[in-house]
Amino acid sequence: MRFHSQTGATLAEAVVATGIATLAIGAALGIAAPAVRRMSPDARDAALAQLAREQIAIVRDILKYDGSRVAPNAIATSVPLPNGTALPVVLRLDVRAVDGATLVTATATSGDRTQAQTATVAARAPQPGSTILMPGLVAAPTGAP
Repeated sequence: MRFHSQTGATLAEAVVATGIATLAIGAALGIAAPAVRRMSPDARDAALAQLAREQIAIVRDILKYDGSRVAPNAIATSVPLPNGTALPVVLRLDVRAVDGATLVTATATSGDRTQAQTATVAARAPQPGSTILMPGLVAAPTGAP
């Protein structure tokens, strides 16, 4: 009678192979994790950029009418971060006239991080409820002679 040799791996070989595969995957993840962190946007930068965008939207809404003004200013505030902490921020608005338009820059700064947004308001609408007189038109006379 002839015995056939058994094929396959022993338990010890399987444990060693699993250990080697685990070490290889762990090393690959250890190398990839810092690279992914560097590639993803920082929560502080995202919060500062969002604050600057919100302020630009508010200022553009204010400046859309004739006669409206926004004074340049700086305020200290805080912005919530996703992890629940507050980020102290200094917000600056710079408003200046450039070639018949108004250039607005909102800058949000926290520590060594700064995010800025810029908008130009060129044409303005008349104030709501105001009377518009078209150039060259004369108001209709009232009463008969």
